[in-house]
Amino acid sequence: MTPPNASLVLVMVCFWATLWLVYRFLIRPVGAVLDDRQRRVDGAQREWAARNEEHRQALAKIEAEMHEAARDAAAQRAAARQQAMGRRQTALDAARAQADARLAEVLAGLDRDAAAARAELARRGSELARLLAGRLLGRELAS
Repeated sequence: MTPPNASLVLVMVCFWATLWLVYRFLIRPVGAVLDDRQRRVDGAQREWAARNEEHRQALAKIEAEMHEAARDAAAQRAAARQQAMGRRQTALDAARAQADARLAEVLAGLDRDAAAARAELARRGSELARLLAGRLLGRELAS
């Protein structure tokens, strides 16, 4: 058996020295840059998730406030409509009562006029009957 060749040992030393240099100045810094990049990406994702959750909560709060405002507006509209309907009904009732009063007054006036006309007709009835009979007979009748 022959002893190992010195060039083999020298190649081995150069290999290990090169491996150490590559690891020390290339692999470790690139790995550190990749780790830093991954940490920044993870941090950005966590921050985005937190901001997105805040946005969703704010949006949900605003939508709830909008729904509440819409319900309040609907309730106010309904109350105003009810109030207006009450005023309308009151005005209609007053107008109806006024019309009924006026109608009763007019009917009473007509009844008075009819009674006066009947009384006048009854008063003048015998005179008119005498006059009519006289014209039919062609002569005047005595009272």
